[in-house]
Amino acid sequence: MLKQITRRTYTSLNRAGPLPLGDKAKQKEMLDLIRKKQVSNASSNGTDLHEDAIKKPKPEFEGDVNPKTGEVNGPKNEPVKHNDWSYGGRVTDF
Repeated sequence: MLKQITRRTYTSLNRAGPLPLGDKAKQKEMLDLIRKKQVSNASSNGTDLHEDAIKKPKPEFEGDVNPKTGEVNGPKNEPVKHNDWSYGGRVTDF
């Protein structure tokens, strides 16, 4: 007796779909929430940050020339403060 070997190809057509939530009203509510979030994300310009995200510090001076050092097109904030190197308000250690 010969066994017939069946090979399965895994494509999106033969994968199982997501499990239903059971309650059609809850499932519809969840899909509506997902669609609203996708629409709001698509309409934002991409520069919005999450409210928990750390904001970059305000620049110490305006313009292209640092008034203390005379440096042109340099960083807007002093990168070395308190003997630690910082970038974007976050201290890094080499």
